[in-house]
Amino acid sequence: MNERMDLQGGMTDARPGMKGGAWRSGNMLLGVAVLLASCGGDVEQAPQGGPMQAMAVQVHVLRPGVLDNRLTTTGTLLANEEVEIVSELAGRVQALNFNEGGGVAAGQVLVRINDDELQAQLRKAEANLKLAQDDEARKSQLLAVKGISQEQYDAAVTQMAALQADVDDLRARVTKCTIRAPFAGTVGLRMVSEGGYVAPNTRIATLRQTDPIKLEFAVPERHGRELRAGTAVDFFLEGDTARYSAEVYAVDPSVDATTRTVKVRARTRNHGSRLLPGAFAKVDVRLERMNDALVVPAEALVPDIQGQKVLLMKGGKAVSARVQTGIRTAEEVQLTSGVQPGDTVIVSGLLALKDGAAVQPLRNAPAPAKADTAR
Repeated sequence: MNERMDLQGGMTDARPGMKGGAWRSGNMLLGVAVLLASCGGDVEQAPQGGPMQAMAVQVHVLRPGVLDNRLTTTGTLLANEEVEIVSELAGRVQALNFNEGGGVAAGQVLVRINDDELQAQLRKAEANLKLAQDDEARKSQLLAVKGISQEQYDAAVTQMAALQADVDDLRARVTKCTIRAPFAGTVGLRMVSEGGYVAPNTRIATLRQTDPIKLEFAVPERHGRELRAGTAVDFFLEGDTARYSAEVYAVDPSVDATTRTVKVRARTRNHGSRLLPGAFAKVDVRLERMNDALVVPAEALVPDIQGQKVLLMKGGKAVSARVQTGIRTAEEVQLTSGVQPGDTVIVSGLLALKDGAAVQPLRNAPAPAKADTAR
Protein backbone atom coordinates (compact mmCIF):
# COMPACT_ATOMS: atom_id res chain seq x y z
CA MET A 1 0.00 0.00 0.00
CA ASN A 2 1.44 3.39 -1.12
CA GLU A 3 -1.34 5.37 0.60
CA ARG A 4 -2.23 5.72 4.24
CA MET A 5 -4.97 7.37 6.24
CA ASP A 6 -4.09 10.74 7.83
CA LEU A 7 -5.32 11.72 11.28
CA GLN A 8 -8.48 13.37 9.83
CA GLY A 9 -9.54 10.41 7.76
CA GLY A 10 -8.17 11.75 4.45
CA MET A 11 -5.90 9.87 2.08
CA THR A 12 -2.29 11.01 1.85
CA ASP A 13 0.49 9.95 -0.45
CA ALA A 14 3.24 7.96 1.21
CA ARG A 15 5.54 8.14 -1.71
CA PRO A 16 9.03 8.63 -0.48
CA GLY A 17 10.70 11.99 -1.06
CA MET A 18 7.47 14.09 -1.32
CA LYS A 19 6.45 16.33 1.50
CA GLY A 20 2.84 16.23 2.65
CA GLY A 21 2.26 20.06 2.31
CA ALA A 22 3.33 20.13 -1.35
CA TRP A 23 1.04 17.25 -2.16
CA ARG A 24 -1.97 18.96 -0.52
CA SER A 25 -1.39 22.22 -2.50
CA GLY A 26 -1.32 20.36 -5.76
CA ASN A 27 -4.43 18.47 -4.81
CA MET A 28 -6.32 21.78 -4.14
CA LEU A 29 -5.39 23.23 -7.55
CA LEU A 30 -6.58 20.06 -9.20
CA GLY A 31 -9.91 20.34 -7.31
CA VAL A 32 -10.50 23.90 -8.50
CA ALA A 33 -9.85 22.88 -12.10
CA VAL A 34 -12.29 20.00 -11.77
CA LEU A 35 -14.93 22.29 -10.24
CA LEU A 36 -14.67 24.79 -13.11
CA ALA A 37 -14.88 22.00 -15.64
CA SER A 38 -17.96 20.61 -13.93
CA CYS A 39 -19.75 24.02 -14.25
CA GLY A 40 -19.37 23.77 -17.99
CA GLY A 41 -18.21 27.43 -18.36
CA ASP A 42 -15.15 28.91 -19.94
CA VAL A 43 -13.42 31.70 -18.02
CA GLU A 44 -12.89 34.78 -20.17
CA GLN A 45 -10.04 36.98 -19.18
CA ALA A 46 -9.62 40.57 -20.38
CA PRO A 47 -6.42 40.91 -22.33
CA GLN A 48 -3.64 42.35 -20.30
CA GLY A 49 -3.36 46.09 -21.03
CA GLY A 50 -6.41 46.03 -23.37
CA PRO A 51 -8.75 49.05 -23.82
CA MET A 52 -11.53 49.60 -21.23
CA GLN A 53 -15.06 48.93 -22.45
CA ALA A 54 -17.11 52.14 -23.03
CA MET A 55 -20.00 52.73 -20.60
CA ALA A 56 -23.42 53.24 -22.19
CA VAL A 57 -25.11 56.43 -20.92
CA GLN A 58 -28.13 58.56 -21.71
CA VAL A 59 -27.29 61.93 -23.24
CA HIS A 60 -28.98 65.27 -23.91
CA VAL A 61 -27.89 67.49 -26.80
CA LEU A 62 -28.05 71.20 -25.95
CA ARG A 63 -30.18 73.21 -28.35
CA PRO A 64 -31.42 76.81 -27.84
CA GLY A 65 -35.11 76.92 -26.98
CA VAL A 66 -37.86 79.08 -25.54
CA LEU A 67 -37.87 79.36 -21.75
CA ASP A 68 -40.27 81.34 -19.60
CA ASN A 69 -39.05 82.66 -16.28
CA ARG A 70 -42.16 81.99 -14.20
CA LEU A 71 -43.09 82.61 -10.60
CA THR A 72 -45.90 80.80 -8.77
CA THR A 73 -47.58 82.46 -5.80
CA THR A 74 -51.00 82.81 -4.18
CA GLY A 75 -53.49 85.63 -4.32
CA THR A 76 -57.00 86.78 -3.47
CA LEU A 77 -59.78 88.11 -5.65
CA LEU A 78 -61.09 91.56 -4.73
CA ALA A 79 -64.09 93.54 -5.91
CA ASN A 80 -63.19 96.35 -8.28
CA GLU A 81 -65.08 98.75 -6.01
CA GLU A 82 -66.58 98.03 -2.59
CA VAL A 83 -68.30 100.23 0.00
CA GLU A 84 -70.38 99.66 3.09
CA ILE A 85 -73.80 101.30 2.98
CA VAL A 86 -74.12 103.16 6.28
CA SER A 87 -76.15 106.05 7.62
CA GLU A 88 -74.29 109.16 8.75
CA LEU A 89 -77.24 110.18 10.92
CA ALA A 90 -79.26 108.46 13.61
CA GLY A 91 -82.85 107.76 12.64
CA ARG A 92 -85.52 105.27 11.70
CA VAL A 93 -85.31 103.45 8.37
CA GLN A 94 -88.20 104.69 6.24
CA ALA A 95 -87.55 102.66 3.07
CA LEU A 96 -85.11 100.12 1.61
CA ASN A 97 -85.11 100.37 -2.17
CA PHE A 98 -82.96 97.38 -3.14
CA ASN A 99 -83.11 93.60 -3.20
CA GLU A 100 -80.50 91.49 -1.45
CA GLY A 101 -78.04 90.15 -3.99
CA GLY A 102 -79.55 92.34 -6.71
CA GLY A 103 -77.95 94.88 -8.99
CA VAL A 104 -78.32 98.64 -8.66
CA ALA A 105 -77.46 101.58 -10.90
CA ALA A 106 -75.18 104.47 -10.05
CA GLY A 107 -77.14 107.19 -8.25
CA GLN A 108 -80.07 104.92 -7.39
CA VAL A 109 -81.74 105.60 -4.03
CA LEU A 110 -80.98 102.69 -1.70
CA VAL A 111 -82.16 103.81 1.75
CA ARG A 112 -84.31 106.60 3.13
CA ILE A 113 -84.04 107.68 6.76
CA ASN A 114 -86.99 109.52 8.34
CA ASP A 115 -86.23 113.26 8.18
CA ASP A 116 -89.45 114.83 9.49
CA GLU A 117 -87.69 116.54 12.40
CA LEU A 118 -84.93 117.90 10.20
CA GLN A 119 -87.44 119.23 7.67
CA ALA A 120 -89.20 121.18 10.45
CA GLN A 121 -85.90 122.63 11.65
CA LEU A 122 -85.04 123.58 8.08
CA ARG A 123 -88.31 125.46 7.56
CA LYS A 124 -87.72 127.43 10.77
CA ALA A 125 -84.17 128.27 9.78
CA GLU A 126 -85.28 129.39 6.32
CA ALA A 127 -87.89 131.72 7.90
CA ASN A 128 -85.28 133.29 10.18
CA LEU A 129 -82.97 133.70 7.23
CA LYS A 130 -85.69 135.54 5.29
CA LEU A 131 -86.08 138.00 8.17
CA ALA A 132 -82.34 138.53 8.34
CA GLN A 133 -82.15 139.18 4.61
CA ASP A 134 -84.93 141.79 4.81
CA ASP A 135 -83.23 143.44 7.78
CA GLU A 136 -79.92 143.62 5.89
CA ALA A 137 -81.65 145.19 2.89
CA ARG A 138 -83.25 147.96 5.02
CA LYS A 139 -80.05 148.74 6.89
CA SER A 140 -78.17 148.90 3.63
CA GLN A 141 -80.50 151.74 2.51
CA LEU A 142 -80.13 153.53 5.84
CA LEU A 143 -76.37 153.27 5.70
CA ALA A 144 -76.44 154.93 2.27
CA VAL A 145 -78.10 158.05 3.77
CA LYS A 146 -76.08 157.92 6.99
CA GLY A 147 -79.12 156.77 8.91
CA ILE A 148 -77.17 154.10 10.82
CA SER A 149 -73.55 153.43 11.60
CA GLN A 150 -71.35 151.03 9.73
CA GLU A 151 -71.17 148.86 12.83
CA GLN A 152 -74.93 148.33 12.90
CA TYR A 153 -74.98 147.34 9.25
CA ASP A 154 -72.08 144.90 9.76
CA ALA A 155 -73.94 143.21 12.62
CA ALA A 156 -76.97 142.68 10.35
CA VAL A 157 -74.77 141.15 7.64
CA THR A 158 -73.15 138.83 10.17
CA GLN A 159 -76.53 137.72 11.49
CA MET A 160 -77.73 136.96 7.98
CA ALA A 161 -74.60 134.96 7.22
CA ALA A 162 -74.98 132.87 10.40
CA LEU A 163 -78.58 132.03 9.58
CA GLN A 164 -77.56 131.12 6.03
CA ALA A 165 -75.02 128.68 7.48
CA ASP A 166 -77.71 127.10 9.65
CA VAL A 167 -79.93 126.60 6.61
CA ASP A 168 -77.08 125.04 4.63
CA ASP A 169 -76.26 122.67 7.50
CA LEU A 170 -79.85 121.48 7.80
CA ARG A 171 -80.15 121.01 4.05
CA ALA A 172 -77.00 118.86 4.09
CA ARG A 173 -78.37 116.74 6.92
CA VAL A 174 -81.66 116.27 5.09
CA THR A 175 -79.72 115.17 2.00
CA LYS A 176 -77.85 112.57 4.09
CA CYS A 177 -81.15 110.98 5.01
CA THR A 178 -81.30 109.70 1.42
CA ILE A 179 -78.51 107.19 0.67
CA ARG A 180 -77.69 106.67 -3.01
CA ALA A 181 -75.45 104.13 -4.78
CA PRO A 182 -72.08 105.75 -5.59
CA PHE A 183 -71.54 103.31 -8.49
CA ALA A 184 -73.29 100.49 -10.29
CA GLY A 185 -72.87 97.13 -8.62
CA THR A 186 -74.46 94.36 -6.61
CA VAL A 187 -75.84 94.77 -3.09
CA GLY A 188 -75.11 92.04 -0.58
CA LEU A 189 -77.19 90.89 2.36
CA ARG A 190 -78.83 93.65 4.39
CA MET A 191 -78.40 93.99 8.14
CA VAL A 192 -81.48 96.11 8.98
CA SER A 193 -85.18 96.13 8.18
CA GLU A 194 -87.63 98.88 7.31
CA GLY A 195 -88.80 100.60 10.50
CA GLY A 196 -85.61 99.72 12.34
CA TYR A 197 -83.52 102.35 14.09
CA VAL A 198 -79.97 102.91 12.97
CA ALA A 199 -77.17 104.82 14.66
CA PRO A 200 -74.44 106.68 12.79
CA ASN A 201 -72.06 104.29 10.94
CA THR A 202 -74.40 101.31 11.38
CA ARG A 203 -73.77 98.96 8.43
CA ILE A 204 -76.92 98.47 6.39
CA ALA A 205 -75.46 96.40 3.51
CA THR A 206 -72.39 96.18 1.25
CA LEU A 207 -72.24 97.34 -2.35
CA ARG A 208 -69.68 95.69 -4.64
CA GLN A 209 -68.70 96.15 -8.27
CA THR A 210 -67.34 92.82 -9.50
CA ASP A 211 -66.94 93.38 -13.25
CA PRO A 212 -64.09 93.95 -13.75
CA ILE A 213 -62.58 92.17 -10.75
CA LYS A 214 -59.18 92.59 -9.11
CA LEU A 215 -56.53 90.02 -8.26
CA GLU A 216 -54.13 90.87 -5.43
CA PHE A 217 -50.95 88.89 -4.80
CA ALA A 218 -47.45 89.37 -3.42
CA VAL A 219 -44.06 88.55 -4.93
CA PRO A 220 -40.60 88.41 -3.30
CA GLU A 221 -38.93 91.80 -3.23
CA ARG A 222 -36.28 90.73 -5.76
CA HIS A 223 -39.04 90.31 -8.35
CA GLY A 224 -40.93 93.48 -7.41
CA ARG A 225 -38.94 95.63 -9.83
CA GLU A 226 -39.53 93.16 -12.68
CA LEU A 227 -43.31 93.62 -12.63
CA ARG A 228 -44.91 96.66 -14.17
CA ALA A 229 -48.27 97.80 -15.49
CA GLY A 230 -49.27 95.68 -18.46
CA THR A 231 -47.60 92.45 -17.31
CA ALA A 232 -49.83 89.45 -18.02
CA VAL A 233 -50.51 86.88 -15.29
CA ASP A 234 -52.55 83.68 -15.19
CA PHE A 235 -54.45 82.32 -12.22
CA PHE A 236 -56.47 79.28 -11.19
CA LEU A 237 -59.26 78.88 -8.65
CA GLU A 238 -59.86 76.08 -6.17
CA GLY A 239 -62.17 73.49 -7.69
CA ASP A 240 -62.17 75.22 -11.09
CA THR A 241 -60.21 73.75 -14.00
CA ALA A 242 -60.42 76.93 -16.09
CA ARG A 243 -57.35 79.10 -16.65
CA TYR A 244 -57.95 82.83 -16.18
CA SER A 245 -55.81 85.74 -17.35
CA ALA A 246 -55.37 89.18 -15.82
CA GLU A 247 -53.24 92.25 -16.46
CA VAL A 248 -51.19 94.04 -13.82
CA TYR A 249 -52.28 97.65 -13.36
CA ALA A 250 -50.49 98.65 -10.14
CA VAL A 251 -47.42 97.64 -8.13
CA ASP A 252 -46.90 98.81 -4.55
CA PRO A 253 -43.83 101.08 -4.51
CA SER A 254 -42.72 99.78 -1.09
CA VAL A 255 -41.66 96.44 0.40
CA ASP A 256 -43.57 94.95 3.32
CA ALA A 257 -41.07 94.98 6.19
CA THR A 258 -42.65 91.89 7.78
CA THR A 259 -42.89 89.54 4.80
CA ARG A 260 -40.27 91.18 2.51
CA THR A 261 -42.74 91.04 -0.36
CA VAL A 262 -44.23 93.54 -2.78
CA LYS A 263 -48.00 93.69 -3.33
CA VAL A 264 -49.25 93.62 -6.90
CA ARG A 265 -52.76 94.10 -8.27
CA ALA A 266 -54.11 92.93 -11.60
CA ARG A 267 -57.53 93.30 -13.20
CA THR A 268 -59.65 91.07 -15.45
CA ARG A 269 -63.19 90.92 -16.82
CA ASN A 270 -65.72 88.85 -14.88
CA HIS A 271 -68.15 87.58 -17.49
CA GLY A 272 -71.13 85.83 -15.99
CA SER A 273 -69.96 86.74 -12.45
CA ARG A 274 -68.03 83.45 -12.21
CA LEU A 275 -65.31 85.09 -10.14
CA LEU A 276 -66.26 85.96 -6.57
CA PRO A 277 -64.47 88.46 -4.32
CA GLY A 278 -62.52 86.80 -1.52
CA ALA A 279 -61.77 83.63 -3.49
CA PHE A 280 -58.31 82.03 -3.17
CA ALA A 281 -56.25 81.98 -6.37
CA LYS A 282 -53.03 80.29 -7.45
CA VAL A 283 -51.14 82.83 -9.55
CA ASP A 284 -48.68 82.05 -12.34
CA VAL A 285 -46.53 85.08 -13.24
CA ARG A 286 -44.34 85.16 -16.34
CA LEU A 287 -41.47 87.49 -15.53
CA GLU A 288 -39.63 87.21 -18.85
CA ARG A 289 -39.29 85.02 -21.95
CA MET A 290 -35.93 83.87 -23.36
CA ASN A 291 -35.76 82.50 -26.88
CA ASP A 292 -32.22 81.02 -26.78
CA ALA A 293 -32.05 79.30 -23.40
CA LEU A 294 -29.96 76.14 -22.91
CA VAL A 295 -31.62 73.72 -20.50
CA VAL A 296 -30.75 70.23 -19.23
CA PRO A 297 -32.65 67.70 -17.14
CA ALA A 298 -32.18 68.46 -13.45
CA GLU A 299 -30.50 65.09 -12.83
CA ALA A 300 -27.66 66.02 -15.21
CA LEU A 301 -26.36 68.64 -12.76
CA VAL A 302 -23.59 67.47 -10.41
CA PRO A 303 -23.04 69.61 -7.29
CA ASP A 304 -19.65 69.61 -5.58
CA ILE A 305 -17.69 71.69 -3.10
CA GLN A 306 -16.66 74.18 -5.78
CA GLY A 307 -20.11 74.70 -7.24
CA GLN A 308 -21.90 72.79 -9.96
CA LYS A 309 -20.80 70.96 -13.08
CA VAL A 310 -21.98 68.69 -15.85
CA LEU A 311 -20.29 65.84 -17.70
CA LEU A 312 -19.99 66.27 -21.46
CA MET A 313 -19.34 63.52 -24.00
CA LYS A 314 -16.46 64.58 -26.24
CA GLY A 315 -14.59 62.16 -28.47
CA GLY A 316 -16.12 59.18 -26.72
CA LYS A 317 -14.91 60.30 -23.30
CA ALA A 318 -16.51 62.02 -20.32
CA VAL A 319 -15.27 65.59 -19.78
CA SER A 320 -16.42 67.70 -16.83
CA ALA A 321 -17.46 71.32 -17.39
CA ARG A 322 -18.00 73.88 -14.63
CA VAL A 323 -21.32 75.68 -15.22
CA GLN A 324 -23.46 78.51 -13.90
CA THR A 325 -27.21 78.01 -13.58
CA GLY A 326 -30.19 80.28 -14.09
CA ILE A 327 -33.86 79.41 -13.96
CA ARG A 328 -34.84 76.17 -12.23
CA THR A 329 -38.04 74.19 -12.57
CA ALA A 330 -39.07 70.82 -11.16
CA GLU A 331 -37.63 68.94 -14.17
CA GLU A 332 -34.95 71.13 -15.73
CA VAL A 333 -32.23 73.70 -15.13
CA GLN A 334 -31.01 76.54 -17.33
CA LEU A 335 -27.26 76.67 -17.97
CA THR A 336 -25.95 80.21 -18.43
CA SER A 337 -22.21 79.54 -18.87
CA GLY A 338 -19.70 76.73 -19.32
CA VAL A 339 -21.44 75.02 -22.25
CA GLN A 340 -22.26 75.77 -25.88
CA PRO A 341 -25.15 74.86 -28.19
CA GLY A 342 -24.53 71.41 -29.65
CA ASP A 343 -22.69 70.06 -26.58
CA THR A 344 -23.75 66.56 -25.52
CA VAL A 345 -24.50 66.38 -21.80
CA ILE A 346 -24.43 63.02 -20.01
CA VAL A 347 -27.60 62.43 -18.02
CA SER A 348 -27.22 58.93 -16.50
CA GLY A 349 -24.48 57.03 -14.67
CA LEU A 350 -22.89 60.19 -13.29
CA LEU A 351 -21.73 58.64 -10.01
CA ALA A 352 -19.77 55.94 -11.83
CA LEU A 353 -18.02 58.28 -14.26
CA LYS A 354 -14.84 60.29 -13.98
CA ASP A 355 -13.01 62.60 -16.34
CA GLY A 356 -11.58 60.60 -19.24
CA ALA A 357 -13.87 57.60 -18.80
CA ALA A 358 -14.94 55.98 -22.06
CA VAL A 359 -18.65 56.48 -22.80
CA GLN A 360 -21.08 55.86 -25.60
CA PRO A 361 -24.72 56.84 -26.14
CA LEU A 362 -27.17 54.32 -24.79
CA ARG A 363 -28.72 52.30 -27.62
CA ASN A 364 -32.03 50.47 -27.76
CA ALA A 365 -33.51 52.80 -25.16
CA PRO A 366 -35.95 55.68 -25.49
CA ALA A 367 -34.28 59.03 -25.94
CA PRO A 368 -34.65 61.53 -23.12
CA ALA A 369 -37.89 63.46 -23.44
CA LYS A 370 -37.39 66.90 -24.87
CA ALA A 371 -37.96 69.48 -22.16
CA ASP A 372 -40.97 71.68 -22.69
CA THR A 373 -39.43 75.02 -21.88
CA ALA A 374 -42.28 77.18 -23.07
CA ARG A 375 -44.61 76.95 -20.12
